[in-house]
Amino acid sequence: MLYEEYESLLRKTVSVAPEWIISDIRDILKKDEGKHIGVSYVISQLNDRYSFSLRHILSAMDFSSEWTKVSRERLSFIDNNIDVVVALYYDLKDSL
Repeated sequence: MLYEEYESLLRKTVSVAPEWIISDIRDILKKDEGKHIGVSYVISQLNDRYSFSLRHILSAMDFSSEWTKVSRERLSFIDNNIDVVVALYYDLKDSL
């Protein structure tokens, strides 16, 4: 695959990225107005947001597995689409 084809495919993917990932990256960048936040920090924060946490415990206490399913799907999306996360990071950082 040529670089131009890769760039074209990446732009198309970014244009149809789920709203939750855009919102999450925007929220992370707004913490310090994105000045000194790097892409590795954003990926780390996304993983922390959807890894096992208090939300999972509270969800289990209510006998609901919805948050577990959502977090698993989102972690899978993040892990399988790092290049999309990086592209969204640069797009959103430039817009701040």
